[in-house]
Amino acid sequence: MEWFYDNNGQQAGPVSREEILRLIMQRQIKPETLVWTPEFGSTWRPASAAGLVSPLTGLLRMSSGSSEHWAWVLLVGPWLIQRLTLLILDLRQIPDSGRVGTISVVGMMSLILFFVAFMLDRTSIRESGKTPPGFWWWLFLPGYFWKRRQIVGRGLSLLIVSLVLLTVNVTEKIYQFPQIEKEIQMRHGQMDQPAPSPPSASGQDSQQEDL
Repeated sequence: MEWFYDNNGQQAGPVSREEILRLIMQRQIKPETLVWTPEFGSTWRPASAAGLVSPLTGLLRMSSGSSEHWAWVLLVGPWLIQRLTLLILDLRQIPDSGRVGTISVVGMMSLILFFVAFMLDRTSIRESGKTPPGFWWWLFLPGYFWKRRQIVGRGLSLLIVSLVLLTVNVTEKIYQFPQIEKEIQMRHGQMDQPAPSPPSASGQDSQQEDL
């Protein structure tokens, strides 16, 4: 991919990505120096916002693409943690009453992992010089990975797996619905049962008189 850069008001280039990174290392191109590549359309960007340098570490980005590592952690990590937890609880035959604390802790850990991976994946896209999908796409992951694929130009496997996991989760909930409804009805039935009333004082007096 060809790159151009501003050199004291004059357009310089084309040069390769490797060459422009070398110029950054030699400080001939500074963070505020305007650079351009065909991906940017008609807009020149400062080198610091062109996906050449990581804003988190300040290190040069040798690859122009965005990594999918955090995207896979976002997609599979929380799901695997919750599934493995339920499997272990089932194998140990832990009753429902004894699972509440464990499931709450694991749920909180999964939520933290989800948002950490989500933010780091968006940062990875931003570091490549592209605008990541909007924040609210975390509410619907297939939509997020669909937008992500449009932006970075790859990631079809992420989109397919997200749709598969969504289908599995929805199917599982539908399958469990009659059991959940039955449990709710049983709880309502227990709540509707009248509490046993204490014996009346007059009854006790009559028993004492008989004695």
